[in-house]
Amino acid sequence: MNKIFQHLLSFTIPFLFLVIAYVTHASFEILPVSWINAMPLLTVTLFALAIVLGIWFNRGSIVFTSIVLLFLCYNQAEGLGFSDNFISADQPQHTLILIVGISNLLFFSFSTERGVFSFWGKIKLTALAFQGWLLLSASKSLSTDLDRLLLEHVSFPLVKKMDVQTFSLILLTGTIFILAIKAIRTGSFTDRSMVTSVLIIAIIIFMDIPSETVPIFYATIGLLLILSVISSSYHMAYIDELTQIPSRRALEEKLLQLGNHYTIAMLDIDFFKKFNDRYGHDVGDDVLAMVASVLKNVESGGKAYRYGGEEFTIVFPGKGLTEILPVLDELRKTIAQQTYLYKPKPMKKPQKRGSSRGKNLRVTISIGVAEKNHRFKTPEEVRTASDKALYRAKKKGRNCVSK
Repeated sequence: MNKIFQHLLSFTIPFLFLVIAYVTHASFEILPVSWINAMPLLTVTLFALAIVLGIWFNRGSIVFTSIVLLFLCYNQAEGLGFSDNFISADQPQHTLILIVGISNLLFFSFSTERGVFSFWGKIKLTALAFQGWLLLSASKSLSTDLDRLLLEHVSFPLVKKMDVQTFSLILLTGTIFILAIKAIRTGSFTDRSMVTSVLIIAIIIFMDIPSETVPIFYATIGLLLILSVISSSYHMAYIDELTQIPSRRALEEKLLQLGNHYTIAMLDIDFFKKFNDRYGHDVGDDVLAMVASVLKNVESGGKAYRYGGEEFTIVFPGKGLTEILPVLDELRKTIAQQTYLYKPKPMKKPQKRGSSRGKNLRVTISIGVAEKNHRFKTPEEVRTASDKALYRAKKKGRNCVSK
């Protein structure tokens, strides 16, 4: 139940933007006319900024997603204004544009990040440009013929009676569901923003939002894309990619924020070099991630950081040594009980019957801990003291806590 609540809570910020957009839409009549007139330009500006930031930080998914959403905006627009009834039975070519747009959003959400101007990035840009040209040309020059073609000749393999409008709505709903599952699995702000963005498109369609306030919702999407670039850049700078816990850079900033009462623990995986040499670095990386997953749940308000290699740091703000020692000892026991199933690579010769296909591996940790007092007055001094205590723990035989 707690995990479900945490997942729902992670959607709070993107959904809050959606709520603000809807409240602004509902208060349309009391907004200044100048604000309403400036909203389409603001929408384009926000998307353009998202594209520039995406290029600057080499976030191809943000750039391509922004282009697709901006294209959807354009196709709901007349000049700088927006038209109603994007999906209607008498204009199925608009529905086709929606289907292509949503399909692209789904594709870019799951495609591997390869940058903007890489070989694959250029292919994606070319594909988007070709799609845009083809759809716009068909909509403008073959509008009537295209409508007749979509209404009379388009059918689907499994459900032949399904029309284009019904398919587009099923695709839209299914995309929201798929992206929501992905966002829950990854915990990424970008993925949560994508769920909200597609949900906003659905709200515009299902609730028949008037043309004057549609730019408010698209401006919200543009702002979410900008925040996604910032969030992903922060994640790259402060979160260790392998273990998914804060990195040493985040630790250094945390140490500057500590008050007058805190405890710092340094811990190290025992004999990790020998472990790597025997089982390989890939297995070693998996074990590091496993240990980090346990450290994430440390009690008493502690927060774990990857210090470097197989060494980690845990900071306990506002806690003393006496209170923390039992917590660290329990943490040591928990890690010692964790197992990692190691499956060796298959050999050319067939294994004998009854031979083991896997092996449960275990690791232990040694911990050194120190608190701020009259001897150790600065975070650096406390950390150095805990590092010395870590070496004492190793000399005692490892798999223990030393102060």
